[in-house]
Amino acid sequence: MNRKTRIIFRADGNSRIGLGHVTRSLALAHMLRQEFECVFAIQSPDLALQERIREVCDGIIVLPPADAEASRFVHELDAYVSTEEIVVLDGYTFGTAYQQNIKARGAALICIDDIHAYHFVADVVINQAGGVSPELYDTASYTRLLLGPHYALLRPAFLKAAKAARTAPEGGLRVLVCMGGADPDNHTLQALEILQAIPAVKYIKVVVGSAYKHVQDLKQHLKKLSQATLHHDLSAESMRRLMTKCPAAITSASGISYEYAAVGGILFVKQTADNQAGMHQFLTTAGIAQDYSSLTQALPQGIKEASFAAQLKTQRQYFDGKSGERLLDIFRRLSLAANLNLRKAIPQDLHLLFDWANDPEVRRHSFNPEPILLENHTRWFQSKLDNPDAMLYLAEADGEPAAHIRFDIHGSTATISYLIGADYRGKGLGHTVLLKGIQQLLHDRPDVQLVEGLVEQQNKASVRSFEKAGFAYGEADPAHPKAFRFVWQPTASA
Repeated sequence: MNRKTRIIFRADGNSRIGLGHVTRSLALAHMLRQEFECVFAIQSPDLALQERIREVCDGIIVLPPADAEASRFVHELDAYVSTEEIVVLDGYTFGTAYQQNIKARGAALICIDDIHAYHFVADVVINQAGGVSPELYDTASYTRLLLGPHYALLRPAFLKAAKAARTAPEGGLRVLVCMGGADPDNHTLQALEILQAIPAVKYIKVVVGSAYKHVQDLKQHLKKLSQATLHHDLSAESMRRLMTKCPAAITSASGISYEYAAVGGILFVKQTADNQAGMHQFLTTAGIAQDYSSLTQALPQGIKEASFAAQLKTQRQYFDGKSGERLLDIFRRLSLAANLNLRKAIPQDLHLLFDWANDPEVRRHSFNPEPILLENHTRWFQSKLDNPDAMLYLAEADGEPAAHIRFDIHGSTATISYLIGADYRGKGLGHTVLLKGIQQLLHDRPDVQLVEGLVEQQNKASVRSFEKAGFAYGEADPAHPKAFRFVWQPTASA
């Protein structure tokens, strides 16, 4: 049985900065944990937060406190990260230098982001906010952007709710109030003061998280508010059930607003932090929610069935419950690369490499596009196996041949030739084959000082692979002046 690929989630949360980063990272872990080993790395979590993480993840790495400006902060995961891991970063302190350090260790990297504030070198950036233009991002050439609610980081209960039938609950008007897990500025209390002045509101369901520090003030206020009920640190399923009973909700413009929109109902959102500006604008302009300021005009008339149905229809256009499936597919591809293993070519590989070499797609991107004869291939293959300056490797995915990489060594320079098997193309393996190939080459031939590769300019997939593997553009080869020449120096990349 194959070992599950390990995913290390790195996020922080507490009563000061809130729990948004942790919550959405755990939502992603929920989506992936059946097929992956999920481990959470976090600085100084309290006991309640540790317990919440352990309910979802296979393990927890408790990191010592480190200021983002400290030199050791960038290296805090060094002992845990290798080419076999996938790392997910969610937080505003994981800038370019932090990402570069992860990538230098050969791990696949995903960043969860909502502020596009620095240059990204991650393989994938997820921003679940809608209305975000790719032009706002400064990324490496290979970075894939996953933008909008189709990649919403929803917990399983809400993914399921988005696919379920929904009608307006009967009875007196119930309104849910949830301003996030921490709500440091106590917007919860402000919302209650508005709701208690609206006669149409018969019941108020208040939800706060474990990091909420105003519990005593809130309890004192609720003593004077008989229609309100306090719920503390609910599970996802309990929260879904409560939302289902409430045809209207007031939330911060954060992950909780997406969860309610997935369930469906009349939603009012308030921007409670600077980083919520984009999501607030998207929710209100798309018609998924109304601005908090319209609360006193909308609720006194109660909830009309037609308005509820119209709101639900709009929400279902954006939240279809399939974001988990989309993200799982992305991680499966990254896992395939992480589990790629290299071995030296053997005589029995002759016909496999012959078939690969004559694949029409391979020939089309070769400097000599003519088909190869078996007789010529056999002589060539045997000569390479006999040549100590020719290093041939097969890359295998779960024991199945996936790619081939060859290094021809002249002096201290190794020239690359590689190809991906037809069944494994389009899965993002190219740069991984290059990186693992170089790693194996330097193990077998530590005398190599320069690695180079020639790529036809129109072979965009291979160009991206060399860029993603960290190669630089070198001077053109006189024999192939129109081809890109990529160079990589082991000492420079150490």
